[in-house]
Amino acid sequence: MCAVPHTSRLLRSRSVADVLLIEGQQVERAIARVRWAAAALIALLGPFFPNLSVLGIVVLAGYVVAYNLATTAASERATDPAAHRRIAILAFIGDLITFSAAVLLFSSDPFWTTYFAGTLIIIGTAFRFGTRETAIATIVLSAAYLAVSVFRQISFGYELSPPRVAFGVSMYVMTALLVDRVVGDVHAMRVDREGLIRRLERRVSEDSALSQATRIVATVAAPERVVPALLQASRSVLRFDRATVWIADEASGTYRVLHRLGVADPPLRDTLLIGEGLIAAALRGAATVLVPNVLEDPRYGQRASGEIARSIIAIPLRVGGRVVAIFSLSRALPDVFTEDDLRLSDAVAALIAQVLENQRLFAEAGEAEALRALDKLKDEFLAAVSHELRTPLTVISGALEVLGRQPDLGDRSKRLVEQAGRSVERLHHDVQDLLDLAQLQESKIELSREYVTPRQILVEVATAHEVIAARRSQRLIVRAAELPPVLVDRRRMHQILANLVANAIRYSPPDTDIELVAERRGEELHLAVRDRGPGVPEADRERVFDKFYRSPATRDHASGTGLGLAIAKTLAELHGGRVWVKPRADGAGSAFVMALPYESVREPAEVLS
Repeated sequence: MCAVPHTSRLLRSRSVADVLLIEGQQVERAIARVRWAAAALIALLGPFFPNLSVLGIVVLAGYVVAYNLATTAASERATDPAAHRRIAILAFIGDLITFSAAVLLFSSDPFWTTYFAGTLIIIGTAFRFGTRETAIATIVLSAAYLAVSVFRQISFGYELSPPRVAFGVSMYVMTALLVDRVVGDVHAMRVDREGLIRRLERRVSEDSALSQATRIVATVAAPERVVPALLQASRSVLRFDRATVWIADEASGTYRVLHRLGVADPPLRDTLLIGEGLIAAALRGAATVLVPNVLEDPRYGQRASGEIARSIIAIPLRVGGRVVAIFSLSRALPDVFTEDDLRLSDAVAALIAQVLENQRLFAEAGEAEALRALDKLKDEFLAAVSHELRTPLTVISGALEVLGRQPDLGDRSKRLVEQAGRSVERLHHDVQDLLDLAQLQESKIELSREYVTPRQILVEVATAHEVIAARRSQRLIVRAAELPPVLVDRRRMHQILANLVANAIRYSPPDTDIELVAERRGEELHLAVRDRGPGVPEADRERVFDKFYRSPATRDHASGTGLGLAIAKTLAELHGGRVWVKPRADGAGSAFVMALPYESVREPAEVLS
């Protein structure tokens, strides 16, 4: 029972020619055993037929033994299928001669049934060769049967019965048709079985290669070793001559080799110009490109001297959401890659893309961690400097106040004292901004919430800035309907809006209106400061809320530290809201908007209750 699977595995491990030779020799051995049995029957049973010649029986049996030994030995010595087929044809001719001689020898028997042995020759022919040879054997045997039947009537006076002859020939024909059909079905089943076995073996090999590749991705620590190990693991299944991972280097304007495994014959370039060759075609289409023969594909581009026909698969790799790399496979034969190769190549390409994506994410994470550490160090430095500046600023402010009260101070000295006082006040404000920002970054600010109406907040902020706006002939206008109170930290809301209003005063031209607006939008409360300034370019609308950022378009026209909007944004987010800037509806100026979530707003009746 174990011999069949072992033989099947042995045959699959050999070449096609070896398999055909072995199968042919196995068939000849089986037919040889039938000849030995036939020789034994002739020798043992022949003498019991009274009308037969003993000498004829001995000669026929000896002939069968002799040519059986010769054909069996020749079959075993054959080294290729073509030589063995010639031997099988000679043995086939010998079988036909032996049958004809046997039916002629036994024709004197009144019960003459020897012709039935022809069915064995037909069966053996079907297994040896095919439909054509089986038909030839049937015709020859039928002709021999008819000829001997006529000979029996002429020589021995046995009646030639047409129905009996028709029955004998019909038996030959039906045997030929049946065996030919059976052999054809068996052959088809064997082909299907072998195909299924090959597919199963392929799938097992693929699963093993993918399992090994997955382990490599999971366990190999050094990133530069992962992709080469992946390519090596898949080579036994994909059977490529060369595998390459190309990556687009936009700085140099080329596709360069990131990884390569396999021979380069003829030698290949390690860089290609962006937009050149099959790499560019795969990148443009963002889809797998299968080229049966590079010499026949116009997209291949410049060919090296001595270029040979090759099959190529090029698969795009997505890194960072963009197709920037290509995984290519090459074999030095045309039209050899199959659907199974494409499927496995896609799986390997997905793993390579994941490795490249992981490397990108790790690099970004490392860079982000370094930036966070630098940002934290900067915040700690600013906080320390701010704390150190507060004490001398307080001393200077007190000294200027005492100096300003001196009765004998001249007008010029008073102006200098007042100017110094304003500078100290502005510097004190900047230091406080630095402290607030440091505390916000370290999450040390806690909100003290209370219910305040939006209009009340806007009026208080506008009143606090009226004097500053009046110096520039600007007017602060509050536009707020009677909206429900909002639960906020009043002091921090003043700080947010004060930064927005101060920003509007700083950048708006003289003799313009600055509007403070409160309105309800769906599930949000919007508080906006609208100015008539130069506006914020679209490219700067996100960055103006970054720490220390000042737009290049306005930094030379107004002073400031670039902290006010960053503080406003952080405090708004601490309230669960957000801040953004957009152009005014009429296009003249900007609108800085703060939105608070609706769930923080209560109806007046709820507050009163």
